[in-house]
Amino acid sequence: MLRKMRNAKAPDFAFRFLPPYTPAMRVMTYNLFEGGAGRIDPIAEVVRWAAADVLLVQEALDEALLHHLADRLHMDRFIARNPRSDQGAVAILSRLPLLEAVNHTPLDGRITRAALHAVVATPAGGQLPIVALHLHARETLADEQVRLTELPAILDIAARFEDRPHLLAGDFNSNHPDQIIALQQLRPKARERIAPQNNLHPRTLVERLLQQGYIDAHARGRRPEDFGKSFTTAFPATRVDFIFLSPQLEPALRSCEVFTPPLATYASDHYPVVADLAV
Repeated sequence: MLRKMRNAKAPDFAFRFLPPYTPAMRVMTYNLFEGGAGRIDPIAEVVRWAAADVLLVQEALDEALLHHLADRLHMDRFIARNPRSDQGAVAILSRLPLLEAVNHTPLDGRITRAALHAVVATPAGGQLPIVALHLHARETLADEQVRLTELPAILDIAARFEDRPHLLAGDFNSNHPDQIIALQQLRPKARERIAPQNNLHPRTLVERLLQQGYIDAHARGRRPEDFGKSFTTAFPATRVDFIFLSPQLEPALRSCEVFTPPLATYASDHYPVVADLAV
Protein backbone atom coordinates (compact mmCIF):
# COMPACT_ATOMS: atom_id res chain seq x y z
CA MET A 1 0.00 0.00 0.00
CA LEU A 2 2.81 2.43 0.86
CA ARG A 3 4.52 1.81 -2.48
CA LYS A 4 1.25 2.34 -4.35
CA MET A 5 0.69 5.61 -2.51
CA ARG A 6 4.24 6.76 -3.15
CA ASN A 7 4.06 6.06 -6.86
CA ALA A 8 0.45 7.09 -7.39
CA LYS A 9 -0.14 9.68 -10.15
CA ALA A 10 -0.91 13.09 -8.69
CA PRO A 11 -3.95 15.01 -9.98
CA ASP A 12 -3.19 17.23 -12.99
CA PHE A 13 -3.86 20.40 -11.02
CA ALA A 14 -1.08 19.51 -8.57
CA PHE A 15 1.58 20.15 -11.19
CA ARG A 16 0.60 23.82 -11.31
CA PHE A 17 1.56 24.27 -7.66
CA LEU A 18 4.28 21.71 -6.86
CA PRO A 19 7.98 21.80 -7.86
CA PRO A 20 9.25 19.11 -10.25
CA TYR A 21 9.12 15.68 -8.61
CA THR A 22 12.36 13.75 -8.05
CA PRO A 23 11.81 10.02 -7.55
CA ALA A 24 12.63 8.77 -4.06
CA MET A 25 14.90 5.86 -3.29
CA ARG A 26 14.13 4.14 0.01
CA VAL A 27 17.10 2.54 1.76
CA MET A 28 16.67 0.23 4.77
CA THR A 29 19.30 -1.24 7.08
CA TYR A 30 18.20 -4.28 9.09
CA ASN A 31 19.99 -6.71 11.40
CA LEU A 32 18.13 -10.02 11.01
CA PHE A 33 19.45 -11.60 14.26
CA GLU A 34 21.26 -14.89 13.71
CA GLY A 35 20.29 -15.13 10.05
CA GLY A 36 16.55 -14.80 10.60
CA ALA A 37 15.97 -18.52 11.18
CA GLY A 38 12.26 -19.14 11.76
CA ARG A 39 11.46 -15.45 11.11
CA ILE A 40 12.01 -14.88 7.40
CA ASP A 41 8.28 -14.51 6.72
CA PRO A 42 7.72 -11.68 9.26
CA ILE A 43 11.02 -10.08 8.21
CA ALA A 44 9.82 -10.09 4.60
CA GLU A 45 6.55 -8.46 5.62
CA VAL A 46 8.37 -5.73 7.58
CA VAL A 47 10.51 -4.96 4.53
CA ARG A 48 7.48 -5.07 2.24
CA TRP A 49 5.48 -2.74 4.50
CA ALA A 50 8.41 -0.30 4.57
CA ALA A 51 8.48 -0.40 0.74
CA ALA A 52 12.28 -0.57 0.73
CA ASP A 53 14.02 -0.29 -2.63
CA VAL A 54 17.42 -1.26 -1.21
CA LEU A 55 17.85 -3.48 1.85
CA LEU A 56 21.16 -3.73 3.71
CA VAL A 57 21.25 -6.83 5.87
CA GLN A 58 23.44 -7.68 8.84
CA GLU A 59 23.78 -11.21 10.24
CA ALA A 60 23.01 -12.69 6.82
CA LEU A 61 24.36 -15.96 8.18
CA ASP A 62 22.14 -18.44 6.33
CA GLU A 63 22.56 -18.02 2.58
CA ALA A 64 19.57 -20.20 1.75
CA LEU A 65 17.29 -18.09 3.95
CA LEU A 66 18.76 -14.90 2.51
CA HIS A 67 18.03 -16.08 -1.04
CA HIS A 68 14.51 -17.05 0.06
CA LEU A 69 14.00 -13.55 1.46
CA ALA A 70 15.33 -11.94 -1.73
CA ASP A 71 13.11 -14.13 -3.89
CA ARG A 72 10.03 -13.25 -1.85
CA LEU A 73 10.82 -9.56 -2.21
CA HIS A 74 11.75 -9.86 -5.91
CA MET A 75 15.15 -8.34 -5.21
CA ASP A 76 18.59 -8.93 -6.62
CA ARG A 77 21.17 -9.82 -3.95
CA PHE A 78 24.87 -9.92 -3.09
CA ILE A 79 26.19 -11.63 0.04
CA ALA A 80 29.53 -10.75 1.66
CA ARG A 81 30.76 -13.45 4.03
CA ASN A 82 33.73 -13.42 6.39
CA PRO A 83 35.98 -16.47 5.84
CA ARG A 84 37.55 -15.85 9.24
CA SER A 85 34.33 -15.89 11.28
CA ASP A 86 31.03 -17.76 11.17
CA GLN A 87 29.37 -14.63 12.64
CA GLY A 88 30.36 -12.32 9.79
CA ALA A 89 28.01 -11.81 6.85
CA VAL A 90 26.30 -8.77 5.36
CA ALA A 91 24.24 -8.50 2.21
CA ILE A 92 22.58 -6.02 -0.09
CA LEU A 93 19.17 -6.76 -1.65
CA SER A 94 17.84 -4.38 -4.28
CA ARG A 95 14.89 -3.81 -6.59
CA LEU A 96 17.13 -1.35 -8.43
CA PRO A 97 20.00 -2.55 -10.64
CA LEU A 98 23.19 -3.48 -8.80
CA LEU A 99 25.96 -2.09 -10.99
CA GLU A 100 28.87 -3.18 -8.80
CA ALA A 101 29.38 -5.17 -5.59
CA VAL A 102 32.57 -6.09 -3.73
CA ASN A 103 33.10 -8.09 -0.53
CA HIS A 104 35.86 -6.30 1.39
CA THR A 105 35.86 -8.69 4.34
CA PRO A 106 38.45 -11.18 3.00
CA LEU A 107 40.60 -8.30 1.76
CA ASP A 108 41.15 -6.51 5.07
CA GLY A 109 41.90 -8.27 8.35
CA ARG A 110 40.88 -5.18 10.31
CA ILE A 111 37.21 -5.98 9.61
CA THR A 112 35.99 -8.31 12.38
CA ARG A 113 32.55 -9.11 10.98
CA ALA A 114 31.76 -8.00 7.42
CA ALA A 115 31.70 -5.08 5.00
CA LEU A 116 30.83 -4.61 1.34
CA HIS A 117 30.43 -1.79 -1.10
CA ALA A 118 27.91 -1.67 -3.91
CA VAL A 119 26.89 0.84 -6.54
CA VAL A 120 23.14 1.03 -7.18
CA ALA A 121 21.35 2.64 -10.11
CA THR A 122 19.01 5.32 -8.75
CA PRO A 123 15.43 6.06 -9.88
CA ALA A 124 16.54 9.42 -11.27
CA GLY A 125 19.11 7.75 -13.52
CA GLY A 126 22.21 8.27 -11.42
CA GLN A 127 24.41 6.00 -9.35
CA LEU A 128 24.69 5.76 -5.57
CA PRO A 129 27.67 4.05 -3.89
CA ILE A 130 26.79 2.31 -0.62
CA VAL A 131 29.08 0.88 2.05
CA ALA A 132 27.22 -1.73 4.12
CA LEU A 133 28.78 -3.11 7.28
CA HIS A 134 28.46 -4.83 10.62
CA LEU A 135 31.03 -3.90 13.26
CA HIS A 136 32.23 -5.74 16.37
CA ALA A 137 29.50 -6.21 19.00
CA ARG A 138 28.84 -5.55 22.69
CA GLU A 139 28.77 -2.51 24.96
CA THR A 140 32.08 -2.43 26.83
CA LEU A 141 34.67 0.27 26.24
CA ALA A 142 37.13 -2.47 25.30
CA ASP A 143 34.70 -3.55 22.56
CA GLU A 144 34.55 0.05 21.37
CA GLN A 145 38.33 0.02 21.01
CA VAL A 146 38.02 -2.98 18.68
CA ARG A 147 35.48 -1.06 16.59
CA LEU A 148 37.84 1.90 16.44
CA THR A 149 40.46 -0.37 14.87
CA GLU A 150 37.84 -1.23 12.22
CA LEU A 151 37.02 2.39 11.45
CA PRO A 152 40.11 3.08 9.26
CA ALA A 153 39.19 0.06 7.13
CA ILE A 154 35.65 1.40 6.63
CA LEU A 155 36.96 4.87 5.79
CA ASP A 156 39.40 3.34 3.31
CA ILE A 157 36.49 1.67 1.52
CA ALA A 158 34.51 4.91 1.50
CA ALA A 159 37.51 6.95 0.32
CA ARG A 160 37.15 5.62 -3.21
CA PHE A 161 33.84 7.53 -3.37
CA GLU A 162 34.95 10.70 -1.58
CA ASP A 163 34.24 12.86 -4.63
CA ARG A 164 30.75 11.37 -5.09
CA PRO A 165 27.59 11.35 -2.96
CA HIS A 166 27.57 8.07 -1.00
CA LEU A 167 26.32 6.52 2.21
CA LEU A 168 27.50 4.20 4.96
CA ALA A 169 24.90 2.03 6.67
CA GLY A 170 24.55 -0.93 8.99
CA ASP A 171 24.94 -2.04 12.59
CA PHE A 172 27.74 0.05 14.13
CA ASN A 173 27.22 -1.23 17.70
CA SER A 174 27.95 2.27 18.99
CA ASN A 175 25.72 5.22 19.84
CA HIS A 176 25.34 8.82 18.78
CA PRO A 177 27.12 11.12 21.27
CA ASP A 178 23.80 12.86 22.02
CA GLN A 179 21.68 9.71 22.30
CA ILE A 180 19.73 9.69 25.57
CA ILE A 181 20.03 6.23 27.14
CA ALA A 182 17.99 5.35 30.22
CA LEU A 183 19.84 2.67 32.18
CA GLN A 184 16.64 1.05 33.41
CA GLN A 185 15.56 0.49 29.80
CA LEU A 186 18.70 -1.45 28.83
CA ARG A 187 18.51 -5.22 28.64
CA PRO A 188 19.93 -6.87 31.79
CA LYS A 189 23.08 -8.22 30.08
CA ALA A 190 23.93 -4.76 28.80
CA ARG A 191 23.51 -3.24 32.25
CA GLU A 192 25.87 -5.86 33.67
CA ARG A 193 28.52 -5.14 31.03
CA ILE A 194 28.54 -1.35 31.45
CA ALA A 195 28.27 -1.29 35.26
CA PRO A 196 32.08 -1.67 35.76
CA GLN A 197 32.68 1.32 33.44
CA ASN A 198 30.55 3.78 35.43
CA ASN A 199 27.54 2.90 33.27
CA LEU A 200 29.10 4.59 30.24
CA HIS A 201 27.81 3.45 26.89
CA PRO A 202 30.22 3.51 23.89
CA ARG A 203 29.84 6.56 21.62
CA THR A 204 33.35 7.32 20.35
CA LEU A 205 33.07 5.55 17.00
CA VAL A 206 29.96 7.47 15.92
CA GLU A 207 31.53 10.70 17.16
CA ARG A 208 34.57 10.01 14.95
CA LEU A 209 32.36 9.47 11.91
CA LEU A 210 30.59 12.76 12.57
CA GLN A 211 33.98 14.45 12.87
CA GLN A 212 34.85 13.01 9.46
CA GLY A 213 31.91 14.98 8.05
CA TYR A 214 29.33 12.20 7.75
CA ILE A 215 25.74 13.10 8.60
CA ASP A 216 23.61 10.83 10.78
CA ALA A 217 20.48 10.84 8.61
CA HIS A 218 18.14 10.10 11.52
CA ALA A 219 19.60 12.81 13.76
CA ARG A 220 19.41 15.57 11.14
CA GLY A 221 16.80 18.11 12.23
CA ARG A 222 15.94 16.19 15.42
CA ARG A 223 16.49 17.01 19.06
CA PRO A 224 18.19 14.21 21.04
CA GLU A 225 14.98 13.58 22.98
CA ASP A 226 13.33 12.73 19.65
CA PHE A 227 15.94 10.21 18.51
CA GLY A 228 14.48 6.78 17.85
CA LYS A 229 15.72 3.55 19.43
CA SER A 230 16.51 0.55 17.28
CA PHE A 231 17.95 -1.93 19.78
CA THR A 232 16.64 -4.12 21.24
CA THR A 233 13.05 -4.67 20.20
CA ALA A 234 12.40 -6.21 23.62
CA PHE A 235 14.31 -3.48 25.50
CA PRO A 236 14.43 -0.46 23.14
CA ALA A 237 17.05 1.79 24.72
CA THR A 238 19.77 2.57 22.16
CA ARG A 239 20.24 3.19 18.45
CA VAL A 240 23.17 1.25 17.04
CA ASP A 241 21.78 1.08 13.48
CA PHE A 242 22.70 4.04 11.29
CA ILE A 243 22.50 5.48 7.81
CA PHE A 244 25.32 8.01 7.40
CA LEU A 245 25.35 10.39 4.43
CA SER A 246 28.36 12.03 2.82
CA PRO A 247 28.00 15.84 2.80
CA GLN A 248 27.20 15.82 -0.95
CA LEU A 249 24.24 13.51 -0.33
CA GLU A 250 22.68 15.47 2.55
CA PRO A 251 20.52 17.72 0.30
CA ALA A 252 18.84 14.59 -1.09
CA LEU A 253 17.59 13.43 2.33
CA ARG A 254 13.83 13.59 2.71
CA SER A 255 13.40 11.60 5.92
CA CYS A 256 14.98 8.91 8.08
CA GLU A 257 13.03 6.92 10.64
CA VAL A 258 13.45 3.99 12.98
CA PHE A 259 10.72 1.73 11.57
CA THR A 260 8.72 0.22 14.43
CA PRO A 261 5.54 -1.52 13.23
CA PRO A 262 4.26 -4.12 15.73
CA LEU A 263 5.37 -7.04 13.56
CA ALA A 264 8.99 -5.83 13.70
CA THR A 265 9.01 -6.50 17.44
CA TYR A 266 8.84 -10.23 16.70
CA ALA A 267 10.82 -10.32 13.46
CA SER A 268 14.26 -9.49 14.92
CA ASP A 269 16.01 -8.05 17.97
CA HIS A 270 16.68 -4.86 15.94
CA TYR A 271 14.23 -2.40 14.48
CA PRO A 272 15.24 -1.37 10.95
CA VAL A 273 16.18 2.19 10.00
CA VAL A 274 14.73 3.58 6.75
CA ALA A 275 15.78 6.66 4.77
CA ASP A 276 14.14 8.33 1.75
CA LEU A 277 16.56 9.95 -0.68
CA ALA A 278 15.70 12.05 -3.73
CA VAL A 279 18.34 10.59 -6.05
